[in-house]
Amino acid sequence: MSPYRPSRSYEQDLDIRFHDGQVPAWAHPLVDGVAPNDACWLVVMPRRSGKSWLASAVKQARPEGRTKVVDVRSEADVRRTGLTCLTSGKAQRPQLGDVQVVLVDEPAVGPSSGRTEAPATLAAGLTRLRDEDVVPVVFATPAEYELLVPHLGVDAVKDRLTAPPLTDEEAGRMAARTPEWAPGVVARLRAEQPGWLLTPFLLELVLQTAEAEPGLRDDPAALSRRAAEAAAFPHLYVNQLFHNGLSAAHRAALRRERWRGAGLSFGSDDRDARTMKVLPPVAEDPVLAHHLPEVLRIHHVSDLHVGGRHRTNVDQKDRTQLGSALARLTGDGSPLTGYLEHVRHLAEQGRAPHLVIASGDLVDRPVDAHGQEALDWLARLADLLAGHPDLRADDPRVLLVGGNHDVSWDRCLDERPGARHEWFADTFRAYPHPELDKEDYDTRRLYVRYADAGLRVALLGSAESGGEPVRNEDRDRVRLLLAELARPADGTDISELMGRLERYDPGVVAHGVLRRLKKETGCVNLAVVHHPLSPVPSVEVAPYAGVVNAGQAKLALADADTALVLHGHTHLGFLASERLIDRDQDRPWTTRIAGAPALASIHSNEENGYNEVYVAREGEDHSVAVRTVRWRNGQWKPDLAIAFRPGAADECAFDELGTDRGVRH
Repeated sequence: MSPYRPSRSYEQDLDIRFHDGQVPAWAHPLVDGVAPNDACWLVVMPRRSGKSWLASAVKQARPEGRTKVVDVRSEADVRRTGLTCLTSGKAQRPQLGDVQVVLVDEPAVGPSSGRTEAPATLAAGLTRLRDEDVVPVVFATPAEYELLVPHLGVDAVKDRLTAPPLTDEEAGRMAARTPEWAPGVVARLRAEQPGWLLTPFLLELVLQTAEAEPGLRDDPAALSRRAAEAAAFPHLYVNQLFHNGLSAAHRAALRRERWRGAGLSFGSDDRDARTMKVLPPVAEDPVLAHHLPEVLRIHHVSDLHVGGRHRTNVDQKDRTQLGSALARLTGDGSPLTGYLEHVRHLAEQGRAPHLVIASGDLVDRPVDAHGQEALDWLARLADLLAGHPDLRADDPRVLLVGGNHDVSWDRCLDERPGARHEWFADTFRAYPHPELDKEDYDTRRLYVRYADAGLRVALLGSAESGGEPVRNEDRDRVRLLLAELARPADGTDISELMGRLERYDPGVVAHGVLRRLKKETGCVNLAVVHHPLSPVPSVEVAPYAGVVNAGQAKLALADADTALVLHGHTHLGFLASERLIDRDQDRPWTTRIAGAPALASIHSNEENGYNEVYVAREGEDHSVAVRTVRWRNGQWKPDLAIAFRPGAADECAFDELGTDRGVRH
């Protein structure tokens, strides 16, 4: 038999808290039969935290014959113990004999208790027991406590008890069953994953996992992830603890608290703070944290135009040395450098992004000097990103899509269509990108998957045909220029000469790429392009300002259940909903489209900025929020956030993000 079985029935020899006749200090009122302030003691514990074991331990620690344990869910048990006063409104005298303490193991109030009793009836029965000088003790979940306490007296809140986390000594007793490896696992868990020491059940569960999979014993993060997965079956842990053991108000408070932790406010309402205050420490529960992790923060930046002209804080008309010194003193700088300082400040607040997605035009011209500057900037940014429990060590943190300015115009006449993208692919090879330099669409990288987060990001290169000469005769002019430059070594930059020619930068997503977009259950899907898929409010008179096959792309993205498409190019913060109704679809799907302002370029009719994307996972369900952050007078100011559930026709208020609506149990 395995020494670690989380769901075993009570065995006194294995009770690590009531050990060798010792009673922990917090349990003395129950064992000693101390009278409560009101009708009963209320021992509030989540499901799967050992309430039944605690009830059995208290009975074992008390004098024989002086304690009764009753399961109110069982009518037969209620009759057998002579405690029908707990389930009947009739004034029936309880049959107590020498009993001094009554332990109500399952109060059976609330819809999750199976047989539901009226809280008022149970409260009246508990009061009747107190009238008989008996001490009732109710072992209740937070949801049961919330239903029962309004029917007790005003002093009932003083009678609330909660079992504390395991002490070092208690955890050591459990680990002593296999001294060869378990003490080391417990020590590593206490240092890195202390939530597993909240209850005996949790520690049994993680040690059982370590026993079954020895390779995980030296990796607390991997062990924690595997044990959390193992909690689903046969223990139904999340269903029992979260959905059945907590009230709707508790669940909503926990969900909304995640959004607050991510930096999104729900206003000044303090109801959630009051709710969280009376909850046991379920927020630290590692299985619940695996099911309901912190919100994933993504920064969507675009149009950096490294090497081009950037907006500055100070209008420095005085170009003298003194003028430059004064500009520095007054905080002169561009949004490109200011953004790194901004992320550094967010990191100090614990709110740095976990991922960054750049949607094109990283450089103003594809030359090595600009590429190196962009690489240095990305490296500094990557060092500032935050860790997340759903992100593994080898998960990429920075994703790129090239834009029309990242295309090598001087290579557009090459016989190989992908030649114009080779500079970008070679320069930014360390970061996932659409690999437009590869001619075979099936070998290009398309999806970046974050398996634990349930997130997929499709990298769609819309600058496939960038740099095309406008007229056929321009091709001959380019060939003549190349031939001329091949003779003298005067250092003339062919890219500069190419810029003097008229050219097209059509946005297009190759059909061979679109056909690879597929649905995948249990995840939220994002996509990234450079050119916009939908017209934006600002007017730009230019050929091919958007994606030529935008309708085809949007239909393919909707068929693949894409929740949000990110783009740049327009230098405009933009958010829209696209609902394509197709008779072949089993249900209409709404795809959101978010354009980011230019992060730094001066060529913009509005403030520079970036988009924040928030992804909240609950099991295999997700909610998403988006907001634009703008660079105003040298400070980063967020706009209002828009929240939605993937594919839903309507956006939702933040309060709705706390509800059970749309959440699969």
